[in-house]
Amino acid sequence: MPGPVFIEGDGVDLCTVEREDIEFLQQGMNHPDVRRYAGGDVPHNRQRYEDERFDVISGDDVFHALVRAESQRVGDVSLAPIDERRGWANLGYWVHPDHWGKGYATEAASLAVTHGFEELALHRVSATIVADNEASKRVVEKLGFVHEGTKRDDAFVGGEYVDREVYAVLTDGWES
Repeated sequence: MPGPVFIEGDGVDLCTVEREDIEFLQQGMNHPDVRRYAGGDVPHNRQRYEDERFDVISGDDVFHALVRAESQRVGDVSLAPIDERRGWANLGYWVHPDHWGKGYATEAASLAVTHGFEELALHRVSATIVADNEASKRVVEKLGFVHEGTKRDDAFVGGEYVDREVYAVLTDGWES
């Protein structure tokens, strides 16, 4: 069972990440359809996830939450790293493919960005998205993020270098 609700939404809740969530998070990050855009190039077994990832997502310079919908774990969302001096963070999110197309990523991202602006006093939230990830680009565009540029050959995905698109929203352009 996910940890307690930290932010309540209409269709999703953002909950604290607990050790019992590691198996779900590990499975999600290793899923080929998620890993292509949000994961890494090496698998994370449970021990590695516990040793490396859990400490990172529990750190002081990170807002990381489990996304829950209809009493089920469906994904995660983060603002990381948080740079307090510059008032900046990068938005990251993923939803397990079993739950795609239900608006969970959009609502979770909106809740996280609102939290970043209203509670963490951020000025800017950015998102860097693999260029062919149309669904993720739609999420940030719906939320009012502005396309700022293309980072050419910025990631190595599926055996080839790919571009990543940079989006951002400023606090004065945000409507939660």
